[in-house]
Amino acid sequence: MKTILNVGCGKKKLDDQFGIDINPRSNADLICDLNKTPWELADSTFVEVHCHAVLEHLSNFYGVMEEIWRVSRPDALVYIDVPHHTDTAAYTDPTHVNHLTSFSFDTLTGETQWAFYTEARFEIVSLKVNLLTLYRLLLIEALINFSIKHKSIRFIRKIWENYFSFIIRGKSIHVILRVVK
Repeated sequence: MKTILNVGCGKKKLDDQFGIDINPRSNADLICDLNKTPWELADSTFVEVHCHAVLEHLSNFYGVMEEIWRVSRPDALVYIDVPHHTDTAAYTDPTHVNHLTSFSFDTLTGETQWAFYTEARFEIVSLKVNLLTLYRLLLIEALINFSIKHKSIRFIRKIWENYFSFIIRGKSIHVILRVVK
């Protein structure tokens, strides 16, 4: 059995990956509605999971994350890419149902007041926000990402998300999570 899972693989599944997708025209090994859980996959199978441009399409965010947690081995890495909620791509695709911020994955760590939504636990290994090109050139992206890594100045990211993110717009969020079991 392959040990890398590609969730919502579409046509971009690599040969060493096991792909799942709802679309029968995809290259998936298993065709299923990702919102409906449990998936027909064994517990603790995968050492790596890829979710590229898929979570924003799924209405069952916590159910999907619980399934990723269930089918992953302890310490498995989960690679996630989603559009930032202020990017026009987040709204121009009518199939997007989730609009995520750089704080959206915090509830999965168990360290927030909203952690009760799921028992699945992950550690955030890295989180990076990409901004539109102009703000990258002005080094605002570097400042926001620097503040993610340094707890003493994390307030910078919070101020940006809460007050300025629709002016200084984000493009995408890249997260690496570690499965905690």
